Amino acid sequence: MGETVLIFPAGQPGADQGRIQALAEGRKVVGASSLASDPVRGDYDQWEWLPYISDPAFAAALATVVRTHDIGVIHAPHFVVWHYLEERLAEIAPGVQLRGGAETIFDHEKAYRALYDRYAALDRAPFYCPAVGPKPDLSDIVRAALFRQIDTISGMSSEEKLLALVDILRCAPDGDIVEIGTWWGKSAAMFVMLAHRYDVGPVLCVDPWASEALPQGDDILDAAGARADMDEAFRIFQINLAPLAHGRLNYIRASSAGAASRYGPGLEIDSETFGKVRYSGRIAVLHIDGNHTLENADEDMRMWTPHVAPGGWIIFDDYFWVFGDGPKRVGDAFIAREADRIQFSFVAGKALFVQLKA
Repeated sequence: MGETVLIFPAGQPGADQGRIQALAEGRKVVGASSLASDPVRGDYDQWEWLPYISDPAFAAALATVVRTHDIGVIHAPHFVVWHYLEERLAEIAPGVQLRGGAETIFDHEKAYRALYDRYAALDRAPFYCPAVGPKPDLSDIVRAALFRQIDTISGMSSEEKLLALVDILRCAPDGDIVEIGTWWGKSAAMFVMLAHRYDVGPVLCVDPWASEALPQGDDILDAAGARADMDEAFRIFQINLAPLAHGRLNYIRASSAGAASRYGPGLEIDSETFGKVRYSGRIAVLHIDGNHTLENADEDMRMWTPHVAPGGWIIFDDYFWVFGDGPKRVGDAFIAREADRIQFSFVAGKALFVQLKA
């Protein structure tokens, strides 16, 4: 058989991946559909119409297409079509290879099963929760669902840190959740989903999404950051969070200092993407994950920690950080200076978690 790949049905999700793979392999590509007018027709230089697989004429029509175009591979992104061809292709067109549709159901089932099994097997003992009064823990189903959603967002938050967020939100006081440094919104997504679950308070994301805010004193890190499109990062943040916010999340696109000068009781943020959200000026959870230089991390701590409510949490992210020790020095100094006010502290992943006394 030949080197040409037939994509059928070419208008289905997953068809374009098959086309891209075939072109990358240097193969010719033919698209096909059972629709009289398929919107993707213009994406293919060569095109064929085929009857529906339930039509008795389908097998003969497919065999003709295979001979006409010297087809060596059929990529079938639709599972039912793939299943039909898996059983019949050897007799319709001997030697033609079948790709595609198994991934649309069997592999996804396997991935879901592995996800559920993984989180069901976790040690259910929390990082920290008081013996009396915490809100209910997440079920295995809900825990797996949250992490499946989080996994769709690229970011640096470790699984251990995200699991700790579940625990501290269970026993956080009422108040705002404030995140300094958001990027594409991975941890913000976890915060807002847990805020809904535990009715804590709205999430405020503070990030300038600006190139001049990126340099952190390490040449390799700064060179990589200089290539980032900050307007695109801001747009991606909104795309990631828009389906999850439901009136409980908004942002201030400004420096940490600029946002701190606005923050207080009665703050109301109105944005096109997230609508209108009102904040109490009382912080239940403060996530410090902005610029990690010592000066910036210290400034974030000094400007924002006075707003943290009794019983509230402060997270110094990247407490262990390969590019410097700014967050660790600031976190250690805070614990030493505020020892009389601190109820509890622990490290999860690379983040230091500190709870103030109620």
